[in-house]
Amino acid sequence: MPLSLRATSTPSGGSPRWTMGIMVSSDCTRVSAALVSARGHGLDLQAEVYDGLIVQVPRETTSLWRHCTDIKAVSARTVSRLPHPVGSHDESLAQESASTGDAGEILATIGGLRAQLAEVEAAAALALLNEASVPPDQILAMGVCDPGLWEFGAAPRGGYLGLCDAARLAESTGMNVIDAFPARDLAAGGQGGPTGALADWVLFGHPERNRVLLDLGRTARITFLGAGAAERGPSRLLSFEAGPGTALIDLLAQRLTNGEQGFDPGGRLAVQGQRLAPLMEHWLADPYFRRSIPRWHPRGVPPDRFLFDALQMAVRSGWSIRDLLCTATHFVAESIARATARDLPSDAPIHELVICGGGQQNGMLLRELGLLFPNVPLLRTAELGVDQEAIGPARAAILAFFHIDQVPAGLPEVTGCDVARVLGRLTPGSPQSWQRLLSALHGARPVLRPLRSAV
Repeated sequence: MPLSLRATSTPSGGSPRWTMGIMVSSDCTRVSAALVSARGHGLDLQAEVYDGLIVQVPRETTSLWRHCTDIKAVSARTVSRLPHPVGSHDESLAQESASTGDAGEILATIGGLRAQLAEVEAAAALALLNEASVPPDQILAMGVCDPGLWEFGAAPRGGYLGLCDAARLAESTGMNVIDAFPARDLAAGGQGGPTGALADWVLFGHPERNRVLLDLGRTARITFLGAGAAERGPSRLLSFEAGPGTALIDLLAQRLTNGEQGFDPGGRLAVQGQRLAPLMEHWLADPYFRRSIPRWHPRGVPPDRFLFDALQMAVRSGWSIRDLLCTATHFVAESIARATARDLPSDAPIHELVICGGGQQNGMLLRELGLLFPNVPLLRTAELGVDQEAIGPARAAILAFFHIDQVPAGLPEVTGCDVARVLGRLTPGSPQSWQRLLSALHGARPVLRPLRSAV
């Protein structure tokens, strides 16, 4: 059964444009959807998140996703099961045969995953429209974001395959679909993300106050939302990873409780330990923190090497898991503070810190952030009108608006691309929906002023 989200605001007056956003969670266990209405066009967009819901992805679909992300392991196991080849030529043929067999299995798995996800996405979209009493032909387009399948090293910046079966989704819902936002950024020399930074400015930016959107997810990500006059759009915009986030804390909490707890509720386990200065110094000296921005990876910052180092040092020094957990919480907060000091504009003081992600439930982590950012108010996104679970699909919906209005959302300062590009791939829905979108596209004017003057 879908879990309804609170309607964050209700459009009133006039005739706003509508899009829908669909977001597949990073572990492919949930699909969230949100309706977004907007007035204005391009960088003058004023958006409201109207309503949303969440549906669980069936287990068999999630299993397909896990299988797809383990392609190399599957290939290795297949080769190891073959009879030992006699010579190098035989070995080459055996590996080619195994590779060919694996390719067929992989293609079938990916095709099945995309088809099943399209069914879940379509069901979520239609359920949301029914719940909100909004007719499908009112929606200009549906923006879809998903974790995708990434291959690094296949191209200068890697390869990307989105999980959205746009044709099947458009056929099922009748709506126009815009997806594959990272693909164009990769083609333009970028990292493929973060693609939602400009959408975050629309949702949370302020014309007079510099805000930092701090995503306390498995990886801690900082998005600087510089103050700017409404008619100009954001004056400055940056988005990058600060370091490991709640994933490191969660792994230590699981170890401390023998797997009984998947995370540290409220930080209550961490406060029972003490901060280990040698471990903090070791972690903060990691080469990762010397990398310059743009700094982003689709899989985030892996916590494993930080955990491995910590456990080795703990054995030698006799530290407890509680001490490691306490230090990890301090470490996440400290790495965020250092990243803001190093990478954000020195002439733009932070006026407000806007918190999202699962880490906002960790009281000890929030306390440490409060100490490291004195006199800076900490706000949750819900206080600004967007529930936590609606952020992802709302970003996708706004990216759809940007595609329609021909606003480049792939920005060199954010993704490292060579030139700003409009992101997304458009798949037509029903003839009626397509004609309505064509009219909207005909009336849209591309952004003529250089984005450098706006970002």
